[in-house]
Amino acid sequence: MEMGPPTESKRPPRRARSIARRAALVVATVVAGWVTLIVHPQPLFAYSAQRANVVLHARAPLPREAGPMLDEVVRRLSRSPLYDPARIHHVFLCDTPSLFALFTLWHRKAGGVTQPQFVGNVFIRPSNVVRGRVIGPSGDEKPGERTLTYYVAHEVTHAMTGDRLGRWRYAHLAAFQREGYADYVAFDHRVDLERGRAALLRDDAEMSPQRSGLYRRYELMVAYLLERRGMTVDELLGQAMDRRQVEAELVSAPTL
Repeated sequence: MEMGPPTESKRPPRRARSIARRAALVVATVVAGWVTLIVHPQPLFAYSAQRANVVLHARAPLPREAGPMLDEVVRRLSRSPLYDPARIHHVFLCDTPSLFALFTLWHRKAGGVTQPQFVGNVFIRPSNVVRGRVIGPSGDEKPGERTLTYYVAHEVTHAMTGDRLGRWRYAHLAAFQREGYADYVAFDHRVDLERGRAALLRDDAEMSPQRSGLYRRYELMVAYLLERRGMTVDELLGQAMDRRQVEAELVSAPTL
């Protein structure tokens, strides 16, 4: 019986398989190291200050202004029914853009980032604690109501929300629920519903997260649902909601 030509094995050569295994091991090691760092970054931050259940970590001694700032953060957080005084929240002040990028990856231009998919640690970009300001990617301090107090409270609210909902449900919140509620807690002001609706109808830039980088539109929607619709916070965060439907209802409401 005649034999056909030998068939070539499609299996990669031994050397190629060895290289692939080594590359996979390197990637797995890097990922594991990064996750470990996200979960327990304390060794990189030698100094800390605590008020109630919020701990602020830094790589340099913290000025005395850190204490009153943390007191105000706790005051704002404690207004939320999600607040648990027994749950310790760790906030890490990154003193360089590169350190902040290490913890936040593609979110390195944000003012702060929470990692609720792990243990809920909060990372804040370089800041001037004495002046109570976060320093933006341009090197200038971020102006207006978005103070360092605001950023810390906003990010810890994300952690509190993740604690209440769990990782899966938190990840599937609409942006207006997640960011709107965080702003609703973090700002020390009452939302003017009529003014906000007028700005929404005019399509003001401040009402567009894409154009302004602000969440005023989302905060307005959350305030409407909590204060006019009478929703509880658990109802607000515990169900899938259509942003366009909520906006249409808000715009057509006879009185606010």
